[in-house]
Amino acid sequence: MTFKKIDAPSIKELFLSQMEELILSGELKPGDRLPPERELADTMGISKTIVHDGLRELARIGFLDVVSRQGVYVADYTSTGNLDTLFAIIRYRGGMPDTKMLISLLDTRLYLECPAITQLAKSRNPAHIRELECLQEQVRLALPADINTFATALFAYRKRIVSLTGNCISPLIMNAFFTSSIAAWADYCEYIGRKRTVEVLEQTTAYIQSGDSQNAIRLFTECIEKYKGYLSV
Repeated sequence: MTFKKIDAPSIKELFLSQMEELILSGELKPGDRLPPERELADTMGISKTIVHDGLRELARIGFLDVVSRQGVYVADYTSTGNLDTLFAIIRYRGGMPDTKMLISLLDTRLYLECPAITQLAKSRNPAHIRELECLQEQVRLALPADINTFATALFAYRKRIVSLTGNCISPLIMNAFFTSSIAAWADYCEYIGRKRTVEVLEQTTAYIQSGDSQNAIRLFTECIEKYKGYLSV
């Protein structure tokens, strides 16, 4: 087994971190023009090469807009960003999404899980049903455990609904946000109620087994919308 040397953050990483913080804090706003690269380098005491490369990286992420012969501007990262932008936002917030982002993540769950429920209810694959029944039993067994353990068991069930469709991207999207939003999952479980959460899973599995995707989706959507309403208060 080979262990690699642990290095401190590079100057470029520190530059990127500072620029991201300035943008996410609102100190630099969309449309603001940045100083020339040489001025930035002199002000921050780093090389122009690091500034140049860092600005291009921030543009790739979606934080900046490099306009040829005009300059570099702060972009509206909510429309120009990508997954790297989202992860940077979550890091900036200490790993916990704010209410607006959490509601958006809940909407994303609807986009991912509702089509998956429809597909599973249509196929009514006995092996898939057995897997879901096994996972819902794991959630039931976690009822007396701590809330994070219970929420993790719930997550495993919901993610399996998506992965059983054979889509290899949707589970990765769910995994990407699990660690950063585990507190929100726990809050959801406490708000909906642990016993009610188990009942919802059992009803969902039963609906899928009977081919009733409409009621399975209705049940799931009602729970999500109820929690979104709670968050919006």
